[in-house]
Amino acid sequence: MDDKERTAVLTTEDTEDVSRFTESYASFNRIVNSLQRKYIELQKEFTNQNEELAKANRQLIKLSRVQADITSFLNSILDSLSAGVIAVDQSGRVTHFNPVAARIMEIPHDVPLGKLYRDCINPGHPSEANALRAAETGREVSAQEKEIVVSSGATRQLSVSTTILRDQDGQASGAVELFQDVTKTRKMESELARLNTMAALGEMAATVAHEVRNPLSAIAGFAGLLSREFDENDPRKATAGKITQGVERLNQTVETLLNYSRFQEISRHEVVHHDFVLSTIEQYRRENQNRLPNLQVRVEEFEPTEAAHTITNLDTVLYRQVLINILDNAVQALNGSGEGEIRVRSRLWTSEEAARVSSQHVVLDVDETILETIISDNGPGIDPEHVDKVLAPFFSTRPDGNGLGLAMAWKIMKTHAGDILVQSSSVGGAAFHLLLPTRINHHKREQSK
Repeated sequence: MDDKERTAVLTTEDTEDVSRFTESYASFNRIVNSLQRKYIELQKEFTNQNEELAKANRQLIKLSRVQADITSFLNSILDSLSAGVIAVDQSGRVTHFNPVAARIMEIPHDVPLGKLYRDCINPGHPSEANALRAAETGREVSAQEKEIVVSSGATRQLSVSTTILRDQDGQASGAVELFQDVTKTRKMESELARLNTMAALGEMAATVAHEVRNPLSAIAGFAGLLSREFDENDPRKATAGKITQGVERLNQTVETLLNYSRFQEISRHEVVHHDFVLSTIEQYRRENQNRLPNLQVRVEEFEPTEAAHTITNLDTVLYRQVLINILDNAVQALNGSGEGEIRVRSRLWTSEEAARVSSQHVVLDVDETILETIISDNGPGIDPEHVDKVLAPFFSTRPDGNGLGLAMAWKIMKTHAGDILVQSSSVGGAAFHLLLPTRINHHKREQSK
């Protein structure tokens, strides 16, 4: 076979292969083009999805910021409330409490959220956990009062309201307790009632005193006439003298009643408080040295010592009467002879301590500090049943007492916007705390040193 014939045969054999190759190549090109189109479409879809995802992320971030702002705003509202707020979940674990709640209930600031509510209450003095009770029973309360004893031992009266917390499906998810410390309000109400009672007693005493005074004058006059009619050795003259002495004593009681019933206007003067207390005690010693030769009054250093020259404004006549009345009471507690020891110590409360004291006691005019003077004795003490009565008018455990000395002292302290607190120890002895709110003039305090 020559070359021409061989060439023709090859062309014939390859025709179908070429045709198939051409078709395959064309099909491959179509597939590649299709893949390219799909790839481009996927790229576009991916780009669109990325843009949608980025948009969704931006919206989510925006919503998160809005949510954070709302949460921060709500927390700010809770933290700025003057009432305490405690929230618990269904299991009774604390999910939130604001600073006021921590302060009122003395919850340590490092107490973690999630702690059981009952564990936040003073374990030695359990009280009703209203939020927990509401979460367990589903029953809400409004303006219910309860008394708690916090870890420091202070007793506080709270006005409590509770509300059930619900989730999006309306199911109970916990409870929130809102409470206010009404301790001072209740004490002020009690003090107001006490003042009204004492005012009424004072008016009654004044009426009785006026009614008694005129007959007493007549009795004293007739007793004097009778005394002149008898000889010195006549026993009837001594009897007439006893009548005169009795009338004088009744007149003193009447004068005390009238003084108690009168409205007292105070005339304030600037004095160095500690020096004034020292001078009053020294005067008391001098005036009673014959009657009370064994009287021992120990005056301790002022606390803190650098504040011993603190200047305050008070009515020196009335405040001296307070100190003398308290000292007289201490002497009487020592069997009237002063056989024993009377201690006097004074201190200056800091502004933080003053705020705490004024929240527990009715000190009406606290501005910066409180001056406290404590007069105590080592006598038998006061019967626990009498502690709340010793400052009331006409209450006395002595047969010859009129019950007006301590009542007058308390009244004078109230006119100075202060208070008197009474303590008695189970092992004997009593202490009277005189609380006197004062505004400190630091410049004058330095000058007085």
